[in-house]
Amino acid sequence: SSGINAEYGAHDNEEQSIASFRSCAADLNLDTDLVDSVVEMISLTSSGHYTEEHDAEKPTRCRDIHYFLDFDLAILGANPVEYTLYARRIRKEYIHVEEKEFCVRRAAIMKKFLERKFVFATREFRQFAEENAKRNVQSEYEMLRNRADQLVHTCQKADQ
Repeated sequence: SSGINAEYGAHDNEEQSIASFRSCAADLNLDTDLVDSVVEMISLTSSGHYTEEHDAEKPTRCRDIHYFLDFDLAILGANPVEYTLYARRIRKEYIHVEEKEFCVRRAAIMKKFLERKFVFATREFRQFAEENAKRNVQSEYEMLRNRADQLVHTCQKADQ
């Protein structure tokens, strides 16, 4: 999800998921600590997938939340062909968003990942996916910025 729903003003899937989970948890009389933990995990998927472990040189406090977030972002570390297909699916999912707006907002999301010390919080994901993730995110960021610039210049020429 990469925080994309909030960025585009789409329906808030995370809040709906939390409400559904809380309702189910109440029906099942689940432990409050478990409910709070799951709600925290879902909430972090809509707020940038970021915890303090993302800046730690050597992850030391990896908890379930860190693995959960890394699994949710695993596609960022895919091989370039898979990642390109994923990026195309994201664009199709948000086809209702005007192209320039999509490029600008999606680039902002990619930039947030690039500004982090690490994309992934856990040692395991860093070992097998960090390098690809940085490369994929950088590539998509550059493509989106270039496309946004092209669209701005096209609009300016049309206005003249």
